[in-house]
Amino acid sequence: MRLKIGPPAWPIFNSNTPDFFAPEERPQYSEFMQSLVLKRPYLVLRDGDEVVGCGGLKVIAQEKTAFLSWGMVARHYHGKGVGRFLAEARLNLARGIKEVETVTLNTSQHSRGFYEKLGFTATKVTPNGYAPRLDRWDMILQVK
Repeated sequence: MRLKIGPPAWPIFNSNTPDFFAPEERPQYSEFMQSLVLKRPYLVLRDGDEVVGCGGLKVIAQEKTAFLSWGMVARHYHGKGVGRFLAEARLNLARGIKEVETVTLNTSQHSRGFYEKLGFTATKVTPNGYAPRLDRWDMILQVK
């Protein structure tokens, strides 16, 4: 597998619905993708011509934090290290920003264990926070 940067694609979102993303989140993701600007990094990983992972990083300097946004990996690439590579790339970007002391994110109960292995801890759990049977876990990681 050779990963490279490339344009985002809807198949990743679709491959993770409804287990990791609720169908109701589609308009929110579409709005996010349309609002991307150069000051908000959004990484896209490709294996050949296929987009296999993507995720953003939003810096909130006044709060001394960065927010991992809309990270996802194509379903058939789960468990192959792509998610870890993507998360660590975004964390390294955050660590390189002098204003950033913490990194935050929100995810479902299905991905929380993945982020706990990276050192994130839960700050809040909202049952059915995204959709029925799809809980929202707010998490934080100290990077400085």
